[in-house]
Amino acid sequence: MRSLIDQFLKPRLEQFRQEQPQMAVELATAVLLVEVSRADFCQDEAELEAIRGALLEHFSLSGDEVDTLLQNAHDESAQLVSLQHVTRLLNEQMSQQDKVRVIELMWRVVYADGDKHHYEEHLLRQVAELLYVPHADFIRARHLAET
Repeated sequence: MRSLIDQFLKPRLEQFRQEQPQMAVELATAVLLVEVSRADFCQDEAELEAIRGALLEHFSLSGDEVDTLLQNAHDESAQLVSLQHVTRLLNEQMSQQDKVRVIELMWRVVYADGDKHHYEEHLLRQVAELLYVPHADFIRARHLAET
């Protein structure tokens, strides 16, 4: 009975973390992209397309797999209380270079709608700190995304 309750209450990210680590990394990355698109309280189609494109480019997934991943990321994001368990997973599973790449992908989502909101930048700074991304890499990722 306890395991059945845990299965329903435990976030997908934690389930994947134990059973399928690569899928957990993909989901955690997608959750961060969804979170930054929601940070300004206005998630538009350009941001959603940027997220989908970033996931297609960054991971070796088919279009259908990305769509499923995005649905799971939206579900996970809706239940998210803190970014710490998401960033902890990425810190455990990703190289420093990959974490910088996640920051760059997040910046690309921010600039997708042509408007950088201060809430989006604040969230990005918070995630960069939690991922231990140096400020120079944070700025470099921003400039790469701007072009």
